[in-house]
Amino acid sequence: MNLFLYGTLADPAALGRCAGRPVRATPIPASLRGYRRVLLRFARYPTLRRAPGAMVPGVMMRVTADMLVRLQNYESVRYRQIHVRLSTAQGPARARCFFGDAPTAIPWVPDTKIMTLRSRSF
Repeated sequence: MNLFLYGTLADPAALGRCAGRPVRATPIPASLRGYRRVLLRFARYPTLRRAPGAMVPGVMMRVTADMLVRLQNYESVRYRQIHVRLSTAQGPARARCFFGDAPTAIPWVPDTKIMTLRSRSF
């Protein structure tokens, strides 16, 4: 199944560590329209918030059901999976995506140090 990644897991090495096996597939650049990336309330991690006219850049990766279960554990109960439609260079695509339980209005700015530490701790 396809998974849209827009934060910590967009790095294939981090995705592999959290999913329980190395990722050999090449990430496909993708964008999600109608949302923007914001901070999750009481955390330093990203989530999505509806925003007409906005766009979230990310990647689409193919994962197995087993990997998805591990990734859900990594994301915790604060995130649920939603189905989204993406734009890619190959055309439209459908994927699952993790959506946080409490989006703020504060834009999320990637922090490489935090992203690396969190993915390595899992």
